[in-house]
Amino acid sequence: MFKKVLAAALVLLTLSACGTEPVAPPLPAERLALPFDRYRPDFAQQSEITRARTTLVRACLHGVVELPAQDAAPGVLDRSPNLRRYGVIDEASATGYGYHFPRTQAEKDGQTERLRWSAGLTDAQQATLAHCTDQAETTLTKVDDGFLTDADFRSLRTAQADPRVGAAFAAWRACMAEQGYSYQDPPAAISDRRWNLDSALIPDAEKETALADVRCKAEVHLVETWHDVDAAVQEARIRQDAARFDRLATAVRTQLAAARRVLGSS
Repeated sequence: MFKKVLAAALVLLTLSACGTEPVAPPLPAERLALPFDRYRPDFAQQSEITRARTTLVRACLHGVVELPAQDAAPGVLDRSPNLRRYGVIDEASATGYGYHFPRTQAEKDGQTERLRWSAGLTDAQQATLAHCTDQAETTLTKVDDGFLTDADFRSLRTAQADPRVGAAFAAWRACMAEQGYSYQDPPAAISDRRWNLDSALIPDAEKETALADVRCKAEVHLVETWHDVDAAVQEARIRQDAARFDRLATAVRTQLAAARRVLGSS
């Protein structure tokens, strides 16, 4: 039963990630922009695709079950997908959330409501929801972004192993040691066994550690170094697999055009 509820909740999440109404895009964060970003929908485009998907699923489910109202406001990570790529990088987030992902109360309430809605579906309704979602994906044309996801992961790891980033890590490590911490690198600080990132409770020690982490990153310019190397790795990969990236860009444009047709006729 739990697996069925979770599956329905995940389906619903894909319909609500960016809300059902147009939302003003975030302020641009050029400092965190990366070459691979050109091959995935940006915030405004993803919002259109999500609204189109929701429109199709809602129409398909008419007379079977009503989708719950969707929140219009996106989460901070929806608006700035690279924000946590290099760990926590701003003091406000560290002070308020430690290493936890920043989530507003509205986001938490929305997740609770989605789970409650999913738990109330019958087996037949869950099957219809899955069918309608698949049908919507077919209409919007699926984008096989598994290649990009893998390349994205590899670029981060390649950059992390670069000597320039290694030197920045060493400087960060020395800075943290001055504050009484003994982490090897930023990922080690995040994965400290004392932090339970699945729990809503955020201990003061986690917030204090994250704040020291952020300040040391700024002091040694770690994020700038890591980002610059990461961007260079991605540009090299794009040149290496130019044809494949071109096909991916075409697929994204095709999906966006399909979404706009749905929204234009709804």
